[in-house]
Amino acid sequence: MFFNLKKKLMCRAIDKRNGQHPFDYQYAESFSLEGVDDPWINNSYYFSAHDGTMSVFTRLGRRVNTEETWFAVYWDGKLYSLKQEFFPQGQSPIVVEKAGEDWAITYQGTLNDHDEILFQAKFVAKQKPIDFTSNMPAARMATGMANEKWNKPFFEALQNISGQCHYEQEGVLEGRMTLNGKTIDFQLPCVRDHSFGKRDWNYMNNHLWLMAVAPDHQFNYSLVSYPVMSVLEVGHYRDEAGMHYMMQADVDFPQISQGVVPQELSFQMKLDNGKTLPVTAKVLAGVTYRFQDGQYILHENIAEFTIDGKTCRGILEIGFNHDNNRFFNQRELNSIRR
Repeated sequence: MFFNLKKKLMCRAIDKRNGQHPFDYQYAESFSLEGVDDPWINNSYYFSAHDGTMSVFTRLGRRVNTEETWFAVYWDGKLYSLKQEFFPQGQSPIVVEKAGEDWAITYQGTLNDHDEILFQAKFVAKQKPIDFTSNMPAARMATGMANEKWNKPFFEALQNISGQCHYEQEGVLEGRMTLNGKTIDFQLPCVRDHSFGKRDWNYMNNHLWLMAVAPDHQFNYSLVSYPVMSVLEVGHYRDEAGMHYMMQADVDFPQISQGVVPQELSFQMKLDNGKTLPVTAKVLAGVTYRFQDGQYILHENIAEFTIDGKTCRGILEIGFNHDNNRFFNQRELNSIRR
């Protein structure tokens, strides 16, 4: 009874807030660290592109004192990745810049130990951006909040996860790479993800992100656990009929709270159009990243998905705090309302 009342109250409050503070796409696109001196402020650009033969993911996380840098290509059954994770501010070998309405990405250098690559591409948007605050059903955030004990410290601690802008957009990554002397032209379905604001990796308990993309559909499931909120789940699915948002999912919490990468996940997602979507993800290859001196460990994995009978590729990203006693705040997982 109290859970349902709390959820109803928060749905109203969230809908009101979103109406008063709509997503400002132009501001978000132009955000920069100019004038920022706080090292906790992050401005992160991520691109993930896939088809049946090639996968690419890259991330440039800019801060005033460092640049978190990922670059990986999965080609012909082999993973090529940049080994160095951090560069001094302004010295990342990955260049990400706005090019009119598109985004240009360039990388030239060594992957693995001895593989040389020149990668030049641009992202061309094909769908409207999705803001993870205002576009998601209010019931998702309200559910996460209703699972917690409400008191003054709870509402004060919510400030630790507010102020982060996070949105994604579907499109095409097109360009050319020369890998060890072999030139390959590509045009890949792609999702770009942009987030900015305060990010303390050590504030996260654990998380899971599943994303898959193909010309005729795109899938997202995101879960994160914080000290202030044990579980927050959101998601969406685009098909030929348009965009549908997640109302509920039955991802196996015990399976994803072992501190290791699950090699296969199967679950169902209920959408706002009443459809239930069966999803399976199988890991193909991955890279492990360590943030803030190992306080948070993130595994970025290329995966093969089967979604409602359709096969495509994408990402199975999972991360864990170095303190495994923090996973899901050690809640009794079957007691969490979803």
